[in-house]
Amino acid sequence: MPRFARLFQNPDEVIDAWRETLRQGDVEGALALWLDDDSITCVLPEGNRLSGHAEIRMGLERMLARPLYLEPIACIEHITVSAAVFDSTEAVYFKNNQIEADFMINITLVLMQDGKGWRIAHLHASRSHDDDFEFPSDQHELH
Repeated sequence: MPRFARLFQNPDEVIDAWRETLRQGDVEGALALWLDDDSITCVLPEGNRLSGHAEIRMGLERMLARPLYLEPIACIEHITVSAAVFDSTEAVYFKNNQIEADFMINITLVLMQDGKGWRIAHLHASRSHDDDFEFPSDQHELH
């Protein structure tokens, strides 16, 4: 029986690859990180809900019209055998080497493990307001 290479052995590798594709403005690379399933969903910071690869592709094309630099400020992760949830607050920059963030976002990423390794199943992002940002104090609170 042939063995297939698993692209992502660790869910953290997917998160790192996600941030890198955003930096590069790589829509195809970003889309390749998603689970090969029609039930994938994405909620963008402005509240638009995208379902399936076609809608997520259109959202990524619009979002990545310019490179997007994310810097994690605080992150909580919950990992089981076949699912992982990452909840983070991230600083968003539109230019490399920028000192101050353009704004902050809260991101929840749900990853599932399939035959190819870990993949994104759901992403929910919402804008964080500077005046209500707090570092997570409880390891069980999610966005």
